[in-house]
Formats: sequence, C-alpha cells, structure tokens
Amino acid sequence: MIRLRRLVTANVRTLRQALFVTTLAGLWELAARAGRLPALLLPPFSDVAVALATETASGEILGRLGFSLALVGVGLGLAVLSAVLVTAAAMSARIVSEWVQTLMAILHPLPGIAVLPIVILWLGTGYRSIAAVIWFAAVWPLVVNLHTGLRSVPATQIEVGRNLGLRGLHLVAEVLIPGAFPHILSGMRVAWARAWQALVAAEMVFGASGGEGGLGWFIYKRRFFMEIPGVFAGMIVIVLVGLIVERALFDSVEARTVRRWGMTQE
Repeated sequence: MIRLRRLVTANVRTLRQALFVTTLAGLWELAARAGRLPALLLPPFSDVAVALATETASGEILGRLGFSLALVGVGLGLAVLSAVLVTAAAMSARIVSEWVQTLMAILHPLPGIAVLPIVILWLGTGYRSIAAVIWFAAVWPLVVNLHTGLRSVPATQIEVGRNLGLRGLHLVAEVLIPGAFPHILSGMRVAWARAWQALVAAEMVFGASGGEGGLGWFIYKRRFFMEIPGVFAGMIVIVLVGLIVERALFDSVEARTVRRWGMTQE
C-alpha cells in the first residue's frame, strides 16, 4: 500500500510538471508569434522543436551529448575520488580537518569557471583543461557534504556499532555512511549540477577539444552562425539531461534510501 501510494504521488507530480512545461512552451510560442521581439532574439518554440528534431535525426546533437557526458563523467569521477581521500585524511587527524575546513572556506565559494585563466596557463585548452574545470567545480561540494555528514553522525550510533563488534571499514560501511547518506546525496546533487554547468561554460570558452566538442561547443557554433533555434535546442537538451539525471537517478536513490529509512519527509 505504501509503495502504491508513493508511485501514485510520483506519477501525479510528473503529470503536474509536464503540464507546467507544456504551458510554458505554449506561452513561449504565443509570445514569439506576437511579433514584439524579433525572431533572432526569441524564435518560436515550434522552430526550436524543428531544429531539435533535425539535429537529433542527423546525429549531431546526440554525438555532442555523448562527448559531454563522457567528459563530465571523467571530471566528476575524479572529484568523487579526491573528496573521499581528502575526507578520509580529515577524519583521521584534527589538524588535517582544520586545514580542510580552511580550504573549503577559501575555495568552495569560487566558481569553477573562475579558475579558467589558470587552467589555460597550466594545461592549455584541450580535453584535460575542461576535465580540470569540472573537477574543481564538483570537488568542494562533495568534500563539504561528506565531511559534514560524517561528523554529524551521532556518537551514540557509533558506540552501538562498536558494541556490536564493528571496526574499521565495517564500521564505516554499516554506520558512518548510512548515517551520513543524506549529506552525501545532497553533495552529489550539488556536485553534479556544478559539474554540468562548468562543462558547458568551459566548452563555450575553450571551444573544441582535439577537434571535437560537446553541447557547449554545439551552442557556440550555432550562435556564431546565428542559428538561434539551434542555440535554444542545445539549451533544451542541457535542461532535459539535468531533469533526467535528477528524476531517474537522484530521486530514485533517495526513495530507496533516506526516504525508506525515514531520514527525510516524503
């Protein structure tokens, strides 16, 4: 019964969101057809839909999407590995924890794209540079949430785990990670969003990497040739990817973990 109720709630929410998006598309079409703004600034939604269908059928936008997803996967994967290592070091010694907190206070507010001039000087304008910008944008939200989450696990839970004979990695896997999981999931959400934003921004500035490029490069080219419906089509794909990852991945993981464990409200 509970599972059925959750399924119905999720379907109703999806329907409401679909209706909202459809309404926005309709208002967009009406505003563009009213003629108060030139098509160069606001093309009709129908023209954007045609451009999106054309670019998808040709394989152009799907190829760019695959390139972007592979690149963000590399940068985000490195960020996760770095965050785990940094947090493990911070949890092992108080002085290291203080250093990590100082670094977070200094670097966490800094947007990933802000390090672009330094990255260009160090790594040039290729594949590695974009991955470095993605890594920088994603690593600090991960470190902040992982570090905060592990430190927020109640001492009583840790003591109960030790009384049950859990030690070392078993204690981490059975007590610390489940207790900190809401923070970890929140950190992954923020890290993904920042990584995706940094990827598109870096590609629009860097251009292609080794003759290839992703969605940011696709938007940059369409803007250069004044193909504005194509620009909007690329932006729609970026938004759709964000929605799909949020609903299909993060919402699904949250429903099967922290909501099921009663650690958050429905």
